[in-house]
This record gives sequence, C-alpha cells and structure tokens, in this order.
Amino acid sequence: MMSKRRPSPDVLAAHLEGEAVLLDLATKRYFRLNATSATIWRGIEAGKSRDEIVTALLDGFDVDADTAEHAVDASIDELSRRGLLREATGDDDG
Repeated sequence: MMSKRRPSPDVLAAHLEGEAVLLDLATKRYFRLNATSATIWRGIEAGKSRDEIVTALLDGFDVDADTAEHAVDASIDELSRRGLLREATGDDDG
C-alpha cells in the first residue's frame, strides 16, 4: 500500500481547461500536466485516496482499471521524485 501524499507547500498549481501547470517555488521550475496527470493532481489536492483517483480516471477517460491504476501510481512516483509531492503526516488536515 502506498503512503498518502500531498502537494509540497512550495508548489503552486494553476488549473486550465484539460491540463494544469505547476510552479515549484523552491526550484523556480514549471511543470505542465496533461489531462490525466491534472486529474490525478486535483485528486491529491483534494485528499482523495488512490482508489478514488483511479475511479476519477475511469469516469473521465476511456481507460480500463489496470491502465488507470498504472497511471496513478506512475504519476505519483514521478511527482514525488521531482519534489512536487511529499508524504502526508499525522499533522496534515488534508
């Protein structure tokens, strides 16, 4: 089971139609998210569980469950490696 993640406090997100742009204030780097990754990011911002985010992909895109699960896991891994997500702690309210 993967640990709960939340956006880093150094990251600002702008939600556009069908995508999102993230700005990492610590590195001054921008990241453009496609529609799939933007949906995943919005789910993380909202404090949704992995399964809830997978369901959002299944509802919003023409994908099967395996593809949606892989997309969520790969996106969370990539966003974490880039420092855009951090592990949630017991102090996090969501």
